[in-house]
Amino acid sequence: MFDFVHKNKRLVQFILALLVLPFAFVGVDSYVRSASGEKDVATVGGESISPQDFENALRSQQQQMQRALGKNFDPAMFENPEVRQQVLDGVVNQRLLQVTAQDVKLTAPDAQLRKVILEIPDFQDGGKFSETKYDELLKLNGLNRTSYEQRLRGDLAQQPMQDALGRTNFASAAQTALFQKLTEQAREIQVAAVDPAAFMALAKVDAAQIKAEYDKSPDSYRAPEQVKIEYLQLNQAALLGAVTISSDEIKGEYDKRLKEFSAPEERRASHILLSFEKDDKGLPKAASKEAAKIEADAVMKLVTGVTAEKFAELAKQRSKDPGSAAQGGDLGFFGRGQMVKPFEEAVFAMKAGEIRGPVESDFGYHIIRLTEVKAEKTRALEEVRAQIESELKQQRAGKLFGESAEKFQNRVYEQSDSYARIADELKLTAKKTDWLTRSQVQALAAGNPKFAQTVFAGASIAAKKNSEAIDLGNNSLISARVLEHKASAVRPLDDVTAQISLQLQRRLASELAVKAGIENVASAKLGNEAGLTFTPAQKLLRQSPLPNVNQALSKSIFAVDLSKGTAIAGGANDAGGYTVVKVLKVIEPETATPEKLKSLNQRLAGQGGGDLTSSYLSALKDRVKVVLKKGALAEKTDKSEKAVEPK
Repeated sequence: MFDFVHKNKRLVQFILALLVLPFAFVGVDSYVRSASGEKDVATVGGESISPQDFENALRSQQQQMQRALGKNFDPAMFENPEVRQQVLDGVVNQRLLQVTAQDVKLTAPDAQLRKVILEIPDFQDGGKFSETKYDELLKLNGLNRTSYEQRLRGDLAQQPMQDALGRTNFASAAQTALFQKLTEQAREIQVAAVDPAAFMALAKVDAAQIKAEYDKSPDSYRAPEQVKIEYLQLNQAALLGAVTISSDEIKGEYDKRLKEFSAPEERRASHILLSFEKDDKGLPKAASKEAAKIEADAVMKLVTGVTAEKFAELAKQRSKDPGSAAQGGDLGFFGRGQMVKPFEEAVFAMKAGEIRGPVESDFGYHIIRLTEVKAEKTRALEEVRAQIESELKQQRAGKLFGESAEKFQNRVYEQSDSYARIADELKLTAKKTDWLTRSQVQALAAGNPKFAQTVFAGASIAAKKNSEAIDLGNNSLISARVLEHKASAVRPLDDVTAQISLQLQRRLASELAVKAGIENVASAKLGNEAGLTFTPAQKLLRQSPLPNVNQALSKSIFAVDLSKGTAIAGGANDAGGYTVVKVLKVIEPETATPEKLKSLNQRLAGQGGGDLTSSYLSALKDRVKVVLKKGALAEKTDKSEKAVEPK
C-alpha cells in the first residue's frame, strides 16, 4: 500500500520540523497534551487545537519559507491575519483526516514505521542509522522518540486517503483539447486606466467621518506587542577582525602546501594508431601484429617532415583509434601517469613539433606528434598570499569561537542580570535596541524564530534576565534580555487620525474613479472616447492578466461578443481605479503537440484531485464538528466563537 521512499520525501522532512509538506501542520502537543489550561484556538471533533499546536505549525511554515526564500524571507508576512488563518486551516484539515483515519481504523504497523525511520538520511551516519543522531535531532526540534513516532505513525496512517483522493480523478482527451484551447486563446486589446489619484483633490473627509471609521473597527488600529532588549552575540565572523596572521605564518603555510600551488608539466600530442588483433588470452596475434608493424613503418615514412595539418589529415584516414581519429589524432593536454607507459615515455622525451614512431603499446603501434608543452608552473607566494591569509584567519577564528562558545553559554546564564562581565571577558559589545516588534526581533537574529519566541515568552518579559544562548548556526550564538515591554494595544484616535483620513480619501477617490470609468465605458460604446488614452494593442491571455487588468475584468473581456467587430469592456482594477478596455480581436492558439497535450492532461487530472480533496474535507466538516475561536490568532478582544455544526 505504501511506497516508503516516496512517503519519506513527502512527510518526514516536515515531522523533523524541516518541513517539506505545507499540509502536515499538527504540532507535537496534538499527541502529548499540555495541562496548561491555555485557551484553545479551535476544536475538531471535540479534540483541541491549542495555541502551542498553532505556534508549532506557524514556526514550521516560517522555517519552510525561510529555506525557500533565503535572504528575501520576511518574517512579517506571518503577522498577516490571512496567512495565520491559512495555517490554522491547514491544522484543522490535518486533524479532520486524523479523526477520519481513526474512525476507519487506519494505522501504520511497527514494521512500516521502523522502515521509514531507518531510511531517513538525517538519522544516518556513514549511510547507517544512528541512534545517537536520531535522539540528538529529535531533541534539537523539541521532540522525543514517543511523540515523534506517534506523530509519524499518524501521518502515515492517513496517507492512503490523501493518495486515493489525489489519484482518483482523470481527464479525457476531449476535455484536455478544450482546456488547451480555452487557456491559450488570447484577445488583442487596448487599455485606458482611470486613475484615482486624479480625484484625490475632490475627496474631502471630516473629523466625524474619521471618528466613525475608527469606532467601527478600533481593533484594526492595534499596535503590535513590542520590546526593548539588550543582546549579546558571539560569532566567528566578528572574531575574524581580532585575528592577525604574520608574514612568517603565511610563508610557512605556503611552503607546506607548495605542491598544492604547483601545476605539473603537461603535454599535448596527436597520434596515429595502427592496432592489431588479440587472441582469447589477450595476447597479440603474430600475423596481425606483423601486418600492423609493416603499416606503421609505412605511415611513419609518410608523416616524416609533414605539417601539423597533413599529420591530422593522415590520422583521420589511417588511425584505428575511434576516440581521436575524427579529431585528427588530437589527444589534448595530459600529464604523467595518464597514458600507458611506452606512450608516455616517448611523449615526455620529445620536443615540440617532433614526430616519433612506431611506438609499441598494448593498443598497437603509435605514430606520435608532440604539439605543445606546458612547463611545470608554481604560483608565486604573492599570488596566493590573500587566499592563505583568509584560510588561516578562518581557522584561527573558528578555534577562538570554539574556545569561547562554552564560556559564553555558561556566563550568560550564571551572570543573568548583566552582560558587562562576559562582554569584557570575550571582547564583545552588548547592544540595546529601540522598540521592536516580534518580526523585527526575529530579523535581528538572522530570521531565527526561536530567538523571537524566547524574547517574547512571558517568563522572559517578567524576569528581565539573560536568555539562554541560542544557536543561530554558522558559528553564531546570541542571548538577549528584555528591558521594557509593551503589550499589544489599540492606538488612540489621535495617533491614527492622519492614517484614517488618507484611507478614507483614497476610498472616496476610488469610488469617484469607478463612477467616471463607468461613464467612460458608456460613452465609448457610443463611439465617444474623449478623455481616454488607450495603450498600443496588447495580447491578453486568460491566465496572465496585464497591468490594470485583473482576473475579474479579464473574464469580462473574454466574454464580450466580437461578431460585429471591436467591443468595449470595463471594470474596477486592483489599484483602486477603473479600466476601460477596447477588445479588438480573438487570437487562436497554435495546435498543441502530443507531448504538450499529455502534460496538460496530467495537470487537469491533478487539479481535479485537488478539487476532490477540498470537497472531501468540506464533506468531513458536515460530519465532524469544527469550532474556530474568533480572534484567537491575533489576540483579538472579541472572543466569540464561530461554530461549523454537523448537519
